[in-house]
Amino acid sequence: PAAAPPAEARGSWLPLDAWVCVIRASHFSAAELGVLSCVCRVWREVLAESVDLWLYVDFAPFQAKVTDEVLERVLTAPRMSSLRCLDLSHCVQLSARAIANVLCRSGARLELGSIDLSHCQSVDDTVLRMVAERCPQLTCLLLNHLTQISDRGIMSVVRTAILLKMLEANNTSLSEGVRDAIEYGDFRV
Repeated sequence: PAAAPPAEARGSWLPLDAWVCVIRASHFSAAELGVLSCVCRVWREVLAESVDLWLYVDFAPFQAKVTDEVLERVLTAPRMSSLRCLDLSHCVQLSARAIANVLCRSGARLELGSIDLSHCQSVDDTVLRMVAERCPQLTCLLLNHLTQISDRGIMSVVRTAILLKMLEANNTSLSEGVRDAIEYGDFRV
């Protein structure tokens, strides 16, 4: 592949806006965008400046390949600040530390409305508290098949995420009372 032109010559080659249009029209997944950002300096710049490409990030199709390093490399602070929906379901290699680090990245509260952490076996109450603190716009949280979460972690989310409309926590170690409250939509237990 040809090397990217120097910054001063880029204008005569292809403007960044044109690259953004090409990438947007191609409907790349988050993982593919992450790979594209490694191709060359121009593509890295395009993807860094185009945070609107990162509104919805679905890692689920790449579950076994998503490691802590991949997550932290793809979800940079600017990308996290624009993110609205994050699907990490079945990403079993992720550590609680990596998920918490990514949630803390931007330094500000996140605009995430939907998060799926189902089957991420490392998710625990610490991660749930981080979600509760960092995601005030949360309306949907999926926590199915998590064995390390407790009633206390769920309560930290439902007390803080006042916009929460959907909460799933099937096949967890939650008490019967909390499971019933979730099932009947009574999040204000």
